[in-house]
Amino acid sequence: MIRPNTLSEFVGQQNARRILNVLITASKRRNEPVPHLLMSGQPGLGKTTLARIVASEMGGRLIELVGSSLKNATEMTAQLLELRANDVLFIDEIHALPRKLEEVMYPAMEDRVITTAEAGFDDLMKQLGIRGGEQKSRKTHQLPAFTLIGATTLLGLTTAPLRSRFRQIITLEPYSDADLREIISNAATKLAFDLPDEVAQQIAVRSRGTARTAILNFMWYRDYVMADGGVATTGALEAAFELKGIDRNGMTRTDRDYLQRLIETEEPVGVETLASAIGESVETLEESVEPFLLKQGFINRTPRGRIVTEKGKQILTEGA
Repeated sequence: MIRPNTLSEFVGQQNARRILNVLITASKRRNEPVPHLLMSGQPGLGKTTLARIVASEMGGRLIELVGSSLKNATEMTAQLLELRANDVLFIDEIHALPRKLEEVMYPAMEDRVITTAEAGFDDLMKQLGIRGGEQKSRKTHQLPAFTLIGATTLLGLTTAPLRSRFRQIITLEPYSDADLREIISNAATKLAFDLPDEVAQQIAVRSRGTARTAILNFMWYRDYVMADGGVATTGALEAAFELKGIDRNGMTRTDRDYLQRLIETEEPVGVETLASAIGESVETLEESVEPFLLKQGFINRTPRGRIVTEKGKQILTEGA
């Protein structure tokens, strides 16, 4: 298991870790669940891992859902009814949660109660093996003490009423190369793989500031080395990442195609047009490609569309 199990094992995200440590410590002393939390940041920064650590620290389960996959109030009600004390309900892509399901969540978050007047609830009760009772008891159910942790890559799309019901909003930031090098070295140690510090550093600088990418890059390098003879060298690193299409700056073929399209167009381009031109989804560009290119100063967003910077032109030329 590569994922850290405690806050002390978690590398990076110092501010988020300090906030969570305060909340967990105070909640334990009050014998209460951790307050509801909203975590924002690009994919791969550790939102799910931190939610798992909160659940472990509080002695509960982590129940993982995806906002875009939840479609009706009955389904949401069923998930809430199955919660136990100190469970963490983790909803990824919470910005994609339908508004009618947000309204189911409001009383659950504020008062730990749910109403059961939605269509189909009687059938749901039968499926869960819950026998009907008085009309009053069937309409309102008390939930155990639980924590809702929402995760979003698009904080601005999370509605104001939902945001206001979270006690804390925690923003996760891209990792430094030093933090990524430590994450990679820790993973190598857990897997008993001999990884020189220089190689760990070179993997880190190719990992786009995200822990998930760092682990995936390391696992790819490990597979390449083991298939090629078992010796971890910088030469093997160059060959491994060239095969995968990742350059020394961490740019992928998709990044280079994106920049090349902007250079050829020589005018602002909308994200939908770019996605169509290079065969990617708008979501992939907005959540995975553009945050990195913006952070590196390779592109700018304007009211008319995306444009490539001189730095972006230069980096593409150098890599040609």
